[in-house]
Amino acid sequence: MSDAALELPSTSWERRKIEAMSRIQRVALDLFDEHGYRTVTIERVAAEAGVSPSSVYRYFGTKEMLVLHDEADPKILEAMRTAGGAATVEPADLIAVGRMLAPILIESLLTEESVRRTRRRLEYVAAVPEIRVGQTKQMRDLEDEFRTLFAERTGREPNDLRVRMAAATAVWGCMAALDHWAGTDFTERLTDVYTRAITTILDQIEVMFR
Repeated sequence: MSDAALELPSTSWERRKIEAMSRIQRVALDLFDEHGYRTVTIERVAAEAGVSPSSVYRYFGTKEMLVLHDEADPKILEAMRTAGGAATVEPADLIAVGRMLAPILIESLLTEESVRRTRRRLEYVAAVPEIRVGQTKQMRDLEDEFRTLFAERTGREPNDLRVRMAAATAVWGCMAALDHWAGTDFTERLTDVYTRAITTILDQIEVMFR
């Protein structure tokens, strides 16, 4: 599968939105680095990025999400939504496709720029309490998205206990991988950390549905 196959099927407006969000986040992180997170306002970020404050709020919702937003998340969800075709599949089959796609996704999404940006984001999570609080909400929202999508793909109810456990394992397992990376002072290659983590996550989810 090529990198192009991992792109979200989107309109030109959606592509412009993704590009705008990436640019705004880059500007915001640069300003936070230079002047401090609490000193910089949404209005200043908007002015430096050449957009209106309302656009920043529309794209990100909160100041915390200027740091926390991860443009890889929708691509991963879209890959899960379309993996192996759109038909309902057994969990074991979806997991098998996940094993095949994981190294492709890791290679495609973990560019040098994205790894640098992820490190900067994690440093703010560690340093700013309100960003840590925002991260918890972000992860819970992502867990709900994953749970709903996993249920749709496997023909199960979103409230099924194993579906809930699979979603929690996937989302919080990836968060644990990032915490581990930060806890080792970012000395390991993030690609290697994620490769080990996703293998373990898929192993655990597979056991749940035996």
